[in-house]
Amino acid sequence: MVVRAVIEIPQGSQNKYECDPSTGRIRLDRVLYSAMHYPANYGFIPDTWADDNDPLDVLIFASTRLDPGVDVAMRVIGAFFMADEHGPDTKILGVVEADPRFQHVETVSDLGSHRLLEVRHFFQEYKALQGIVTTVGDFHECSVAVEVIERAQNSFIARQHTGG
Repeated sequence: MVVRAVIEIPQGSQNKYECDPSTGRIRLDRVLYSAMHYPANYGFIPDTWADDNDPLDVLIFASTRLDPGVDVAMRVIGAFFMADEHGPDTKILGVVEADPRFQHVETVSDLGSHRLLEVRHFFQEYKALQGIVTTVGDFHECSVAVEVIERAQNSFIARQHTGG
């Protein structure tokens, strides 16, 4: 499955950018309190609505940093379940479809165990210095990610029809 995603945070950044829905512009939300950086490019899938009352989050692995605001074709490879102070916060994992260095990556397992440990560690610790506890769950393969995306797309459509 290939979906369109919008980059908010380049891999390696300590800045937490978010797309402001009222203006459509990328704004600085905060700088991470910890000496950590995002392990992948981070963004969202437009026209989705996730359980955390935001568009569905994505982690996009690529051989380069992608700039905030960039629209990218992402090949879905899996999902990562976690929760923070706002509740469940699923992340869809993918790779840049047009990146030849990631053509071989078809599943979460193809990323390699160390990269997955980095992702898990980042999301377990990135809010700790703020006194916020996060819990990390498991990685899931593509079929689970597709179900999550379809549910978020349906939630977005339902929300549009109810004026939410």
